[in-house]
Amino acid sequence: MRLVRYNPLNELAFWGNSFNDFSSFFNTKSKTDESWYPAVDILNEKDNVVLNIELPGVKKEDISVNIEDRVLTIKGERKFENEEKKDSYFRKERSYGSFKRSFSLSDDVLIDDVDADFRDGILTLTLKKDTTKEEVKQITIN
Repeated sequence: MRLVRYNPLNELAFWGNSFNDFSSFFNTKSKTDESWYPAVDILNEKDNVVLNIELPGVKKEDISVNIEDRVLTIKGERKFENEEKKDSYFRKERSYGSFKRSFSLSDDVLIDDVDADFRDGILTLTLKKDTTKEEVKQITIN
């Protein structure tokens, strides 16, 4: 997971861009060349870490999941399908192209025991935790 330092000037840039947003209403620029990042929900359960990755429009064979040096990497591509025979689009907002998301795994996650399920555009990765490790022991001070 990547942390980004807060910069209040970014908020000003956001508001400035939103006022100019109406001019982009008629922009027909294709987003096929821009990268995109699928949304990920991470659930930290007692025995598992579960990642739910939104991948609508991505085929299972276009997804790659691997773990190297305790870093989980999900890569893939949502391909632009130009089968529609229209003159031009009025507006295109969906992003296409390749993506890559990486997450550092903590030491208690077992990298040899991962379940992957892809259904209805959601990739669910379930990583088992090592529950045999001793919990933090509280020491009483006299």
